[in-house]
Amino acid sequence: MDYNVYNYFIGNYAQKPATKYDTHKSSELRSVMKNITKMTQSSPIYLVRLSQAKQEYALNIKEAAISLSNTLSMLSEDSMDSVFAQKKAVSSDEAQVGTRIINEDYSQLPEEPMIRVNHLATTQVNVGNEYYMTGKGLSAGTYRFRVAVGDDSYDFQYNIRKDANHREVMEGLCDFINKAKIGLTATPVSRSADKIMMRIESNMTGSPDGGNLFSFADRTGEGGDGRGIVSYYNMNNVVSRPSSASFEWNGETKQTLGNTFVLGRSLEVSMYAPGDQAAQISYIPDSDKILEGVSGIIRSYNKLVDSTNSYSSQTGQSPRLVREYQNLLKPYLSELESCGITFDEQGRMKMDESLASQAAQDGDMEKLIGRDSALNRRLRKKNEEIKLNPMDYIQKKIVSYPDYGKPPKGYSYITSLYSGMLFNYYC
Repeated sequence: MDYNVYNYFIGNYAQKPATKYDTHKSSELRSVMKNITKMTQSSPIYLVRLSQAKQEYALNIKEAAISLSNTLSMLSEDSMDSVFAQKKAVSSDEAQVGTRIINEDYSQLPEEPMIRVNHLATTQVNVGNEYYMTGKGLSAGTYRFRVAVGDDSYDFQYNIRKDANHREVMEGLCDFINKAKIGLTATPVSRSADKIMMRIESNMTGSPDGGNLFSFADRTGEGGDGRGIVSYYNMNNVVSRPSSASFEWNGETKQTLGNTFVLGRSLEVSMYAPGDQAAQISYIPDSDKILEGVSGIIRSYNKLVDSTNSYSSQTGQSPRLVREYQNLLKPYLSELESCGITFDEQGRMKMDESLASQAAQDGDMEKLIGRDSALNRRLRKKNEEIKLNPMDYIQKKIVSYPDYGKPPKGYSYITSLYSGMLFNYYC
């Protein structure tokens, strides 16, 4: 047994998950066997002297042909699952409004709207008294206070150690509030080199009734100490009140508490800045998903090219498979180039993402490789030939020709007989 070949198979052809485009049904398996039988009825008998290079090449081109065929089948789907049926939302003014589709049920999408942002929703900001950093104010001890955030209340107690200065107290208090994760962000702020104050901001924006989103209250007298850390640092000093966002939807003024909202459980809108003119929201083909499919074609095709060129350099055999694909693609070179797909000196495919993205949005990419594309059909037909008999591209000797004077006889397992292949997830 050739253990080198066996180890190559194990390392490069481990079990892979099947896709819905692979052969599954018994009827499909019978069809594959009939096709092989029909093909071998008129085929000569060969003598194949197997080598690792030949087996690797046969496996590589079969693997690449299957991958390429599956990608083309995916691009040929005539359903809402097709990549060409996928949509994305775009804004004519991304600096003012951004959008994205969050539900693949496109029937729930509102008609393409015009949105103009009047003003954004704002948070509540409190700024306390300013003190010298190294100064000392409150005496050591435990200070109790309550924080109301919306409809919720939270009780805190904070210990000030002996000889703690204002910087140490404020930094510790801010860290204490932040770790509680109650929807507030507290930050020690310095406007000069030697002074410090507290800045407290709500995570939420907007206010349904125009009131404050949060407030502080000392719990003096509960422990008998009477100290008030809230009043001392003036933590209830509101410098910016919360306000709701205002925007125009097709000319009608609306309000929302936040700067991001969802319409019809399908379209998410994010407002970034006020605008002088309304932004147009449009639904266009999702070029990202289309280009992902095109990239799959390019990867599989380049694997065919690389495997063929490598085998040719090892054996001296002419790169027949590459020439066949080049002849197949030749009538479509201008269309491919206009869609951003070109070829380098080695015959490998490459893609200009800018041109390809524009072609996807304009519908040209679907015309080139979609369901009704002649190129798609021709490529899939060629891939089927390679899948059925990759040994056709291996150097071999003819032993005898079929006897056409007798009834034709085919062999459904002849490709495995010639190659010794073990197919672990496909036919």
